[in-house]
Amino acid sequence: MHDVIVIGGGVIGLSIARELAGRKSVLVVDRGPTGHGTSRAAAGMLTPLSEADDQGPFFQLSRASHALYPRFIEEVQAESRLDANYGEEGVLCLASTEPAACVLRHRYEWQKNAGFRVEFLSEADVHTMEPLITAPIEAAVFIPGESSVAPRRLVNALREACLNRGVDIRTGLTVEGISEKQVHIEGSTLSADSIVVASGVWSGNLAGLHPPIPVQPRKGQILSLGMPAGAFRRMIRWGSSYFMPRPTGELVVGATSEDAGFDLSNTPAGLSRLLVDAQQISSHVGAYPILETWAGLRPATPDGLPILGCSAIPGVIYATGHFRNGVLLAPVTAKIVSELIEGRKPSLPIDAYSPFRFQL
Repeated sequence: MHDVIVIGGGVIGLSIARELAGRKSVLVVDRGPTGHGTSRAAAGMLTPLSEADDQGPFFQLSRASHALYPRFIEEVQAESRLDANYGEEGVLCLASTEPAACVLRHRYEWQKNAGFRVEFLSEADVHTMEPLITAPIEAAVFIPGESSVAPRRLVNALREACLNRGVDIRTGLTVEGISEKQVHIEGSTLSADSIVVASGVWSGNLAGLHPPIPVQPRKGQILSLGMPAGAFRRMIRWGSSYFMPRPTGELVVGATSEDAGFDLSNTPAGLSRLLVDAQQISSHVGAYPILETWAGLRPATPDGLPILGCSAIPGVIYATGHFRNGVLLAPVTAKIVSELIEGRKPSLPIDAYSPFRFQL
């Protein structure tokens, strides 16, 4: 019997396991190889300001997690001796139409008035920062404090850090359901004082959940291009599309958002939209080779917020439904879950993420 069983071996589950290890005996169970689900497909943008329209609870949660990242990354890399490609290059947000420019100006104004580091740029400023951008510029904002990480590298580092901290990781196990202090796996049962449901898009399918939780997959297609060294130096947002340059020479282009169930296929419609948008941002990328195409399933909830908190079953805690923000929210989720398991009041308010909010 372990102290804690974490269901799910993605960035959320592994971060929780690592946070608890040393104080608790922890078992992680995953239906496939750790980190090969949603976490593997993510781009790794850690940009809470770039899409925020106000200072609501979710923004506060995202900002708190972003503030934890430098130390989180430093410790994980030291424990694993693996590089997660963390960078603090900032994000450049572009608008090419007047409606999009109005949204961008509104975000700039409230963020500037709130004391955040944001810079309104001229078209000349944009071309000085990123000479290869060819999109028309109606408005542009640079947010220097935003950062990024390579999720696949981060998951590998988290796995090694967990193992070095004594976490028991078992893969290829499909959890069928839970009950008080028990996890039911294909005809067998594992026991623990605390159980954490962190299995992303699969969380809502577990038998025995109380309350049940409405987590549905939301497909995102992504691709990467091979860019010349230094072609792009910062993350770039343009409408619903983005560029994520990596030091390895990849330019990640994302992402679609599709209601396609558990389908993970890449489609001509999805990839063509990404390629068209990429060439709208910069006509130069039309000559870059396509390195890889892939798709991931984001765990979506009806209100777009994560499900985080204690269930009605003693010892069972939900940490799921992070949608597009699982990588960003991993450090703060791990911190909050560890506080709940250890009987402490969470350091941040979590009422907005209550699993009971969907009950009629």
